[in-house]
Amino acid sequence: MAAGTAKKKTTTRRRNRPSPRQRLLDSATNLFTTEGIRVIGIDRILREADVAKASLYSLFGSKDALVIAYLENLDEQYRQAWEQRTKDMTDAEDKILAFFDMAIAEEPDKDFRGSHFQNAANEYPRPEAESEHGIVAAAHEHRRWMHQTMTDLLTAKNGYPSATQANQLLIFLDGGLAGARFSREVTPLQTARDLARQMLSAPPADYSI
Repeated sequence: MAAGTAKKKTTTRRRNRPSPRQRLLDSATNLFTTEGIRVIGIDRILREADVAKASLYSLFGSKDALVIAYLENLDEQYRQAWEQRTKDMTDAEDKILAFFDMAIAEEPDKDFRGSHFQNAANEYPRPEAESEHGIVAAAHEHRRWMHQTMTDLLTAKNGYPSATQANQLLIFLDGGLAGARFSREVTPLQTARDLARQMLSAPPADYSI
């Protein structure tokens, strides 16, 4: 191969390479989701991303800020996936059950690690620094969106404020994820979905005889 051709191919690869910010996010996502957050050091992320330490601090400012960006990115991806899955659905029940269906489909590929947002919050049970509070807040924001989305769907379906029912559905999902993580199979999540479907199929309380 001529030297000029090799140089051209190398230049093309570099041009098509993701940006340093994207490489840092990709590496952080791979490491945090598979091994945890606090156990992963900055040097490991930099090595996998092939990014200089100065670039990380220039782009994010700190590891904690990178963790927050990682959670916000996961949250955005999750919302988009749910919206794509439910875009042709008209029934509120189907849209709510989609949360369970996503978990059933995703957990085997995630090696039954459960919710990455719950896992992140659990790593900071007593946040101290402002940045650690930011990590917990980013994890809670994902759950707040899920709860609000379920509440809005249920309120429209039932005709009255339904935040309590949304709380109950999230408990089913939490239990299914915990059970699936323990047993390393989706059966607990399928059971959780069945419980959610039964609740959703029951007549609203003010219509009961």
